Amino acid sequence: MKLSIELKTLSTLLLLVSFGSLLAQNENAGTSGFDTLKLAYSARASAMGGAMLGLEQSFDALEYNPAAYIRTPNRAVSSTIMSHLVGSGGGSISYIMPQNKFVAWAASLRYWNSGPIDRTDITPTGELVELGESFSAQSIVGTISTSRYISDALDLGGSIKFIYDSIDESNASALMIDIGILHHTVNENIKVGLSARNIGVQISHYSQDKYSEGLPAVFGAGIGIRMKQNIHTALDITKASGENIVARIGIEYGISPDLHLRTGFRSNAGDYGMGGSLGWTGGLSFGAGWQIKRIHLDYALSSYGDLGFTNQLSLRYNFTE
Repeated sequence: MKLSIELKTLSTLLLLVSFGSLLAQNENAGTSGFDTLKLAYSARASAMGGAMLGLEQSFDALEYNPAAYIRTPNRAVSSTIMSHLVGSGGGSISYIMPQNKFVAWAASLRYWNSGPIDRTDITPTGELVELGESFSAQSIVGTISTSRYISDALDLGGSIKFIYDSIDESNASALMIDIGILHHTVNENIKVGLSARNIGVQISHYSQDKYSEGLPAVFGAGIGIRMKQNIHTALDITKASGENIVARIGIEYGISPDLHLRTGFRSNAGDYGMGGSLGWTGGLSFGAGWQIKRIHLDYALSSYGDLGFTNQLSLRYNFTE
């Protein structure tokens, strides 16, 4: 009987993800802007391949499934720094505040910078000419979120986000919402999550003709399974507008209560193979987490194949209640 219920739940979620994927596809597929919204600042999440939708009591859930932090045991403030590709990087700071058993609140601020980009011009013959100048691109994302206990079997969460992007002397902005659901199945070791992210409208535009860059809407479903007390596994299936469906797998193994090892894989590994020697590593990620009293320190290394590696370092402080 329990197995039948779980299969029905998973089938329903997969249908919802398929429907969401159809909604995400339109004539502008592949041309969405505000791509920095696809970056997530959490070393734990990055180490597990971004498979976070079905993990409960998660301090790292804000950017993935806003329903999943309602049952966190205490308030916490965390910060992440990231070195990304071709000299770009960024960071974030977030605060999660459980109010009581039924309500929790959270807020975050994220920042990304491209680093200096050489300014070039093109000659009538099609040659690129260095102008001896540089410019940069930046992105700032602010989020306010709430997570609610609906029943012993269901948690619901939602976020409001604002993004401000700039490239050289031009800028654009957008307002969005995220929605998440976390289902606690009849088997207490199995959780199922569903989310829709970056759903909104563009407010300002890069050019006077108000061309819409489009938002990278992301729909996803995931399942989290606690194999043993110290082993968590996660599987997510996501679909971003303009992209193929991506499967994400993550494993977290607790060597001790204070030390965890993590690894993950993203199925779009082929996107990062360009004929080089590192193409085979694309999509892989590794990391570890340490706890020292109230302080948590997490690190992640993620491979983008021949494009290179990214590093994330997260620091979280837990307040006692």
